[in-house]
Amino acid sequence: MSPKVLYETPRTAPAPGEAVFTSTCGHNCGGRCVVNAHVRDGQIVKISTDPRKWTPEMPPLHACVRGFGQAERVNHPDRLLHPLRRVGPRGSGQFERIGWNEALDEVAGQLRRVRDTYGPAAILDCSRTGSLSMLHGRGASQRFMHMLGGCTELFTNISSEAEVFAVHMTYGAKADYKSAGREPSDYVNSRFILMWGWSPGDGTFGTGTMQYLKLAKKHGARIVCVDPRRTRSSHELADEHIFIRPSTDAAALIAMAYVIASEGLHDQAYLDRHVLGFDEAHLPQGAPAGASYRAYLMGHVDGVRKTPEWAEAISGVPAATLRRLAVEFATTRPAAMQTGYAPGRTIHGEQFHRAAYALAAMTGSVGIPGGNSGTSNGATGRAGIRSLPAGTNPAAARVASPLLADVLSRGKAGGYPADIKLVYSSAGDLFNQLPNVNKIIAAAEKLEFMVVHDHFVTPTARYADILLPATTFWERNDVHTPWAGAGHYAIFMQKAIEPVAECRNDLDIFTALARRLGLEGYNDKTEEAWLRELTADAIDDFDTFRTRGLARLPAPDDAVAFAREIRDPERHPFTTPSGKIEIYSMAIAANPDPYGLGPIAPIPTWIPDPPESRYPLRLVSPKSRARTHSIHDNQPVLSRADRDDVWINSADAAARGIADGDRVRVFNHRGETRLPARVTDRIAPGVVSIKEGVWFTPDAAGHDTRGCANVLIEDRASPAGASPFNTCFVEVAHGPRS
Repeated sequence: MSPKVLYETPRTAPAPGEAVFTSTCGHNCGGRCVVNAHVRDGQIVKISTDPRKWTPEMPPLHACVRGFGQAERVNHPDRLLHPLRRVGPRGSGQFERIGWNEALDEVAGQLRRVRDTYGPAAILDCSRTGSLSMLHGRGASQRFMHMLGGCTELFTNISSEAEVFAVHMTYGAKADYKSAGREPSDYVNSRFILMWGWSPGDGTFGTGTMQYLKLAKKHGARIVCVDPRRTRSSHELADEHIFIRPSTDAAALIAMAYVIASEGLHDQAYLDRHVLGFDEAHLPQGAPAGASYRAYLMGHVDGVRKTPEWAEAISGVPAATLRRLAVEFATTRPAAMQTGYAPGRTIHGEQFHRAAYALAAMTGSVGIPGGNSGTSNGATGRAGIRSLPAGTNPAAARVASPLLADVLSRGKAGGYPADIKLVYSSAGDLFNQLPNVNKIIAAAEKLEFMVVHDHFVTPTARYADILLPATTFWERNDVHTPWAGAGHYAIFMQKAIEPVAECRNDLDIFTALARRLGLEGYNDKTEEAWLRELTADAIDDFDTFRTRGLARLPAPDDAVAFAREIRDPERHPFTTPSGKIEIYSMAIAANPDPYGLGPIAPIPTWIPDPPESRYPLRLVSPKSRARTHSIHDNQPVLSRADRDDVWINSADAAARGIADGDRVRVFNHRGETRLPARVTDRIAPGVVSIKEGVWFTPDAAGHDTRGCANVLIEDRASPAGASPFNTCFVEVAHGPRS
C-alpha cells in the first residue's frame, strides 16, 4: 500500500470576528514556512505561524521575521493601486493614473510592434522570482512570451547557477540540484559537518534547518564553518570557524584533496566502483595522459603541487589548518560537506562546487547516511507537484543573467542575439539585483518601451513606461513546495483578502494581453482547475488540502540523495555519460565551452582572478534577515531585524581612520555607495561585507546613498553562467566623496 498523505491545519482557531487563512511567503526566500493571516473586515490585522513546538519527527513550519513582516507589506501605504503611465523622464518616477483597458491596449500594441518590427528577440523578459509558486509564478510570464513568438531570456539561475551546472556535470543530466543533497533529518547521522560558505541562520536555507543542525550538534557532531564572515550560523553552531578570502574557496578544497590523496586517506574501493577520473586508471577512453584529478593535484602536468602551502598564499587559510581539516574530514566517518551558494557566486564559481563534490567522492561520502554529495538542498524536490507549463522559447535567444547590463548596452554589437527594444518585468527587480546598476540604468535610456508588474515603485519600476499593480500572494490561491527541496510537504496558499484596489493577478494580466494579441490557449482553465491539475500527482484529496492548508507527503525512500546509485550501481547508474560520479566530466570534455563564456576544464581546477590593485579590499554581499533579495526593503519596522551597514575588520578600519558607526563610502571604478561602518573582528582582514538587496537610491550626482552593493559588481559571468557577486574589489574611505 502506498504511503498516505497527511493533512494538517497549522493554525489556531480564529478569535470572534476574525477569519484565519493559511499560506506561505510566495517569495524566493530560502524557506517555506506557515504564515497565517488573521483577517477582520477584509483586512489582514495580524500574522501568526504554525503553533506547534518543534520536534524532529514532525517539525512545525515556523515562520521567520520576514513572514511576520507580511502584514506591514500588504498594508503598506505605498502599495501600487492603479495602472500608471510614465510622464516624466525615464527613471524619474513620475507617473499618471490610467485605466486598465488603456494600459493593456498600449502594452499589447507595443509588444506587437516590437515583435513585428525587430523580431521577438528584441523583447527581453526580465521577470523573476518575486512571485514564486506553482501557478502564479514566473511560469506565467514565460508561457506568455513563448506563445507570443519568443523573446530573449536571462536563462541562468542568479543565485545558484554554479551549483546547478556542477550537479549536472558531476552527478548527471537528470540530477536536480534541489534534490541532490539530503533531508535535514539525516544531519543527526553525521559525526562531522563541514559548512562551507553556508549560513542557514542568516539567509535561511530550508525551514527548520538550524534546529536540525542544533540537534546534530547535541548528538555529538563536530561542526566547522569556513567563511569570510563569522556568520550567525557559525556563532551558534561552530566548534571552529576558519576565515577565508572570498573567491578562493576552490584552491583551499583542492589543497585538501591533495592532502587526502598524498596521505592515502581516500576511499580507493569506493572510487574504483563509483567514480570516474580520480586517477589515470579510471579515465574514459580518449582522455589524454595526465588528465586525472590526482595528476592535477600532484602537479604532474603543470609542475605545481597543490599543497596546503600553495593554497595558503591564495586563500589566507594557514597551511596547517588546511592539512588538519583535510585529515579530519577524511578520517571522521561519516562526514558531510554542506556548501552554500555564496562561494559559487564568483567568477569561476563552478570550480568551487566541483571541487567540493570531488572531496565528497574521494572520501566515499556520497549516497551514505550521515554523508552528503556536497550540496545543501534536500532529497525530495517538489515531490511531483508541477508548475504552470511554460513551453519552449521559439526565439531560442538566451543570455546569462549577470550580463543584463551588457546586453542592454551593446546588443548585437556585443555578440548578443538582438538589440533590446522592449523590457518586460513581472515580479522582478533586476535593475537592482544584477551587477553594475549604473550601467544598467544608463542603458535603459535606449529602450523604446518597458512594462513592469509590481506591488511598489521599486528601483526597476521607476524606469517603466507602463506600471501595472499586481496582487500579493494573500490576494489569490496557489500551492507551494519547500524552497530547499527538503521536508516533503506542500502548502495550500489560501486567499485571505480580495485584491486591493485595482490590483490584478499576473496570470490574469497576461490572459488579458493574450486575448488582445490573439494567443489562443494561454489560460483555458480556472484557478482551481489549474491547481488541481498541477498537484494531481502528489495530492490525493485536493478539497481537504485546500481546506486544511498543509499536506505532509510521503518521505523519500532514502534521506540521502544518490543512495540508490551507490547501493546498486548496475541497476541504478548515475545519469552522467559514464554512469558514475564524474570528477572528470565527459560532458565538459566533449564541449568545454558550453555557453560561449569561456572554456572549462574537465576536472576541478583553480583559476586565479587578477586583483584590481587600486582597490585592495574584497567585497562579499550576503543575505539580510530582513529582506528576500530586494523584497521588504521599504518596510521600516521589519528593517530593524537586520541593520544595513558595511562590515570591516578592525585592522582595516584603523588603517583608514574609520570608527564604528561612521558613515563611509565604498567605491571602485564602477560606482560607489554610502552607509554606516560596522567595525568588527567577525570578518576576515582584507574583506568587507554589504548585505544585498538594498534599493538603489541615487543622489543628484548619481551616487547611491543607502548601500546597494550591485553598483560595485562587474557585469560578467563565469564560464558556466554564474553571477560574480563575490568576486569584487573595493576601497572604503571615511567621509563624503570629494
